[in-house]
Amino acid sequence: MPSSQNWYLTAPRVAEVFDEPMPVPGPGEVRVRIAYTAISPGSNVHLWRVGSYRTSAFEDREDLVYMGSGVVEALGEGVTSVVPGDRVVMSTGHRSHVVVPASGLHRVPDALSLRDAALSYLPSWSVSVLHLGRYQAGETVAVVGLGLVGASAALVAELNGARVLGLDIDARRRSIGAGLGLGAVADPTDAPAVAAFLGAGGASGPDLVIETTGAWGGLRTAIDLARDFTRIAVMGIYRTPPPADLATAMHGQLFGYPAKFNYKRLEIIGCGADPAAVALPAPRTATTGTNWDYVLEQAGRGRLPLGRLVTNVLPPASIGEALEGLAGGDTSMLGVVFDWGRHEEAPAGTPAGAPVGSI
Repeated sequence: MPSSQNWYLTAPRVAEVFDEPMPVPGPGEVRVRIAYTAISPGSNVHLWRVGSYRTSAFEDREDLVYMGSGVVEALGEGVTSVVPGDRVVMSTGHRSHVVVPASGLHRVPDALSLRDAALSYLPSWSVSVLHLGRYQAGETVAVVGLGLVGASAALVAELNGARVLGLDIDARRRSIGAGLGLGAVADPTDAPAVAAFLGAGGASGPDLVIETTGAWGGLRTAIDLARDFTRIAVMGIYRTPPPADLATAMHGQLFGYPAKFNYKRLEIIGCGADPAAVALPAPRTATTGTNWDYVLEQAGRGRLPLGRLVTNVLPPASIGEALEGLAGGDTSMLGVVFDWGRHEEAPAGTPAGAPVGSI
């Protein structure tokens, strides 16, 4: 009987594969044969280190859930929005087959590869960040950190007409960032290079800073860059308290006289995603789903080069090795995707629209 291969975290820094029964979609659900899965450099790596998304590790195992792409293989009762053979993206763990609600699927345009589409969720989050950061066309945006989250945010800001400065202290990340086509890439400690793009003093500086590192030093860099009325949109999650000396320095910057937070009218904005559904009255009608569809559409039209984010294509057996590399600070890896060897082909012998019971 066909089975599904699923990778789980069974202990901190230990990934194991399990053969499980082929999942069967229920009413309103769809089974997808996975083509590619991708690593979240934040959530997946945090889970790899600690063994759980919760405060303590499960005694059994945790699913490494994030994002992936594949081909619709089977339909549950009542599904009419997709047919077998459709190319889609969705939230998924590292597994060969996944069953998800049909409402959680997003179609991949014909011109976009499933490999590149596997990374499309993170850029869709960046669309939410531009909304929450109140970006307006033509503004100057500085992105602190050029890991996968920051590189995605920089590309989306470029797509929307921003003047983008990408900043990273790591030379390898800056080298990758230079290939993204941004306005400029610099080391944040290189004041002349930063000033050459932003201008020096007065009203010069970024309108919006997107802080993506999840490191307190990254937030301090964002504060250093701020001018009057700068907005700092925080994507990174600071999982530990700041070192005492850094906390004291940032407190002095923000609240010592003349307090940058008050006198420069600085805004620090926490940035999760837009809501899953619109509840009126709402400031806008964007949702996580519409943002994801927008990213796929723009990438399919060749306007958003998602392929530039992909640096490593590996077999699923390398999941643990890749997570360990990212956890250990390997900055040569940006977008890591796993090739499950099941690409763009439609499932053989599957009649269009066939319910699961007849396959």
